[in-house]
Formats: sequence, C-alpha cells, structure tokens
Amino acid sequence: PTFADDTGCLDFKKEWIPVGIRNISFANPNPSITSTAPDFLEDSIITNIDLLGLQNVTSVGGGFLVGCTLKTVNLTCLKNVSNIGGEFMAFCKFLEHIDLGSFEKVTCIGTFFLSDCSSLKTVSNILGLRNVKCI
Repeated sequence: PTFADDTGCLDFKKEWIPVGIRNISFANPNPSITSTAPDFLEDSIITNIDLLGLQNVTSVGGGFLVGCTLKTVNLTCLKNVSNIGGEFMAFCKFLEHIDLGSFEKVTCIGTFFLSDCSSLKTVSNILGLRNVKCI
C-alpha cells in the first residue's frame, strides 16, 4: 500500500507494523514521494529497514527513525535530501554505525541530529555534511 498523501509526503507510524515484524522495506522507488512526515517510524522495534524507495525524497521530517532499535542503517538512498528535520535518528541507543557520505546536498539540519546515540562506534564520511549552512 501507499502511505503518501497528495503532497508526496510519506507517513508511516510504528502502530501500522504488525506485531513481530522486525524487517521493514520501502524498496520500490516511488517518484511521487518527496518527503517524510514528522516522527517517521518513531520508537519502532525494527532490526532492518530498506529505504531504497525514498531516493526522490528531498526533505526528511523531524523525528526520522528517532528511538529505533536499528544497529545499522543504509542512508545512501537519501542522496537528494537537502533538509533534515530535528531529532534525526536521535535516541537510537543500539545504532553502531552511520555513513553520512550521501548527504552532500544537505544544507540545513534540525537540532539534536543523532543526539544520544550511546552505542555509536563509527561515523563514516562526515564530509558528506560539508554543505550544511544551518543547524
């Protein structure tokens, strides 16, 4: 099913995930999806997520994957994002690695970006954020 509204904003809440599901896939590219709603999958108990279908997203709403149980996440599909809302992946206590190389188009990041990710061991390609002008 499609969870995008008529403005191209993808909204998906943890309450929509059947009990016991730990793998989520947004693998099919959908050119009409250009942004994610605030609190996208907030506090979800998921192990794996495929975000490939979000390759046309230019704006990520605040609270994107905040508080999720992910250990790793592939963000290369977000290469067209120019604006990241606050609390992007904040409070992801199990997140061990993140690669920021695909964020070269990002010019604005909201507050609490990756805040309180206590298990984060490595951050790769931090120069991917070199075009950020406001936080």
